[in-house]
Amino acid sequence: MTGPRTAWLAFALLGVLNAVLLLELPIAGVGLLVLALGGIAFRSPRWAAAAGLITGVGGTWTAVMIRVKVSCEAFNAVPGQGCEAPGIEGWIVVGIGILAAGAALSVAVVQRARGRSRA
Repeated sequence: MTGPRTAWLAFALLGVLNAVLLLELPIAGVGLLVLALGGIAFRSPRWAAAAGLITGVGGTWTAVMIRVKVSCEAFNAVPGQGCEAPGIEGWIVVGIGILAAGAALSVAVVQRARGRSRA
């Protein structure tokens, strides 16, 4: 059986890869997401793996979207050049929401594990 920390880290890394694929090759990203959810369904610790996956996707999504916004603003600062990233603020908020959900689930998993070890 895989430990919760190992499952969290493995699925967080899978979440990073999944976020990149969702942004670059959406069909491949959805396929990887389905495989990851299948892996979570059939192996424990499920909650730790789910928390890692959600945190990885949310963190990467947020970082990439913020990077796009910052790069576009820097590009616009040069005279005679223009860059548009319309509506990207909403996607940043979505990423922050996913990241917050993953972080909250991660905290819940840790608290649950501590409760079991004390009992």
